[in-house]
Amino acid sequence: MSEAAFATVVELDNIANYKIENYDVIGFGSGIYAGKFDKKMIRYIKSLTNESHCTFVFSTSGTGNYLKYNEETVKLLESKNKTVLGNWGCKGLCKWFIFGLIGGIAKGHPDINDFEEAQQFIESVSEKYSELKTQ
Repeated sequence: MSEAAFATVVELDNIANYKIENYDVIGFGSGIYAGKFDKKMIRYIKSLTNESHCTFVFSTSGTGNYLKYNEETVKLLESKNKTVLGNWGCKGLCKWFIFGLIGGIAKGHPDINDFEEAQQFIESVSEKYSELKTQ
């Protein structure tokens, strides 16, 4: 996604070194842990001001059921006055709990098809942002 959108990728542990208000669109991504976004990411989103901003959400999980897993994060961002331009996810290797005993599920993901979908997703986010800017 970062290559397709010419984006800066920042790990949450390094976010203090950036002023997110200086960026046009902010993406929030996480692996899914026990059905939820990373707890540190959720705490960070809760700490954001209610200043309007454009955002998007993405995740990887053993099932790829991103609509279910991302829903809480999308709603949280919207409650913080953020415009969510897109929501996407794909399968990703999951070794949580019992799955670790068998080497994990969704092995080999994300794969080339997932990366192509990610590129299409970020292009659609960019298009939506451009449309908003011209209104």
